[in-house]
Amino acid sequence: MLLIFELYIPTSLGDALEFLAKYHPDAMPIAGGTELLILIRDKKIRPKYLVDLSPLRRQFSYVRLENGVVKIGALTTLWELSNSFLHSDVRYAGFQDVWHKFGTMSLRFMATIGGNIATATDFSDYLVLLLAYDAKVKVSGVNGERVVPLGEFIVERRKPDLKPGEIITEVFFTEPPLNTSSAFEKFDRRSILIAGLANSAVYLHIDNGRISDAKISLDMIKEKRIPGRLRVLEESLKGREFSIEFIEKTIEETIPKHVEKYTDWWTTGDYRLEMTKTSIKKALLRAAKRIGVV
Repeated sequence: MLLIFELYIPTSLGDALEFLAKYHPDAMPIAGGTELLILIRDKKIRPKYLVDLSPLRRQFSYVRLENGVVKIGALTTLWELSNSFLHSDVRYAGFQDVWHKFGTMSLRFMATIGGNIATATDFSDYLVLLLAYDAKVKVSGVNGERVVPLGEFIVERRKPDLKPGEIITEVFFTEPPLNTSSAFEKFDRRSILIAGLANSAVYLHIDNGRISDAKISLDMIKEKRIPGRLRVLEESLKGREFSIEFIEKTIEETIPKHVEKYTDWWTTGDYRLEMTKTSIKKALLRAAKRIGVV
């Protein structure tokens, strides 16, 4: 199938933003293109112009720690992410989990963190993990910059909070304290190129044997098929002594009341719900083991 569109190569961020604003909605930004080109191929979107963001990579491809804040440039590829301190410090161990479950090696060289967030679906693995870190998104547009909590940035499935002439330029979150770790779980019937039947991410901070902080995110919570935080479960865990029995009991009581899963050709909603319970239990246990409390 022949794909017909015009590729625009900007000379600066301002140039890219002005072009996107001028030709909205017919112009779309492209970074790694691992998701966008598939949507174009499948005729789900039909842009007239693609704005190539690769000239901006030097400016927006980085992973750094500044004044207690972890900052990731939106054009950072997953490969570059894997070569940063996020893959060597136990406080960010969930990033390694996502890496090992994400597509193929060739996709990891191309896909960007900003693109994974902007895709805005229940299959956006790094989005699920970053929600557990309570991350925020920096958005740049023709009218300046703004910061949006990641949990508010995803409005609907495939609909991020981006106005005409805006792109994601950075995602950032507070540096975790000591005795903190994270984990990501993804279940499917095969081991590569998986979308995931049930995905979850956990951020855990344990102090003197008790859960000082817990953040739990899922591929979807209720109604909308978009990732979200499971705050009811988080509050149930905070302040309690870490116990496998308590964790299992609380999850069994909480999940059916606050999580809904859909049925499709792949599997049933009931199965997805059971796998969600299992994924959260495994993620919490793995994070606790990484901290050294079990």
